[in-house]
Amino acid sequence: VVWTWAPGRSDVGFITGHQAQEAAVHHWDACEADGEQLTAAPELAADAVDEFLAFSISSDADPADPPRPPLGGSLILACSDAPQAWTLSNGLHPGTVAVQAGVNGKFQVLRATAWELLLWLYRRVELDLGEVPTGLPDRLRALCFTDRSALSGLAFASCPSSMPPPDDH
Repeated sequence: VVWTWAPGRSDVGFITGHQAQEAAVHHWDACEADGEQLTAAPELAADAVDEFLAFSISSDADPADPPRPPLGGSLILACSDAPQAWTLSNGLHPGTVAVQAGVNGKFQVLRATAWELLLWLYRRVELDLGEVPTGLPDRLRALCFTDRSALSGLAFASCPSSMPPPDDH
């Protein structure tokens, strides 16, 4: 038994799975910075989206503190390359999201590959929002616990395109 930030999950398996998910996203960051493409198998990416929606979003079991503005609508996230979909709507408490597996209602659908959905939730990519109501996707991502806006305005040293050879001394 270990401490985790995820309600109801106190096992090492959860931690290692989450670390693999975050490592994959950071691997994508490195590849993107180098102008390379990286993708993940649809089954693995869909599993990562499921875990993200269960533990990395303000929910009734784990609300954001301080509370955030409400979602203010419902939305379906659907994988175009895997059978998974999730219906997201307002939680019972202000500023929380209720997530149900599958399509539960006639709401606008945000459809992309599972990998693209994961990267979108992590604020790495933008997606074609189609008919999704304006503002709803931004409100959803504001309820996620991965707000990259904290990084805006920071200066980072540029990375060399290749590492220098080791010193032979």
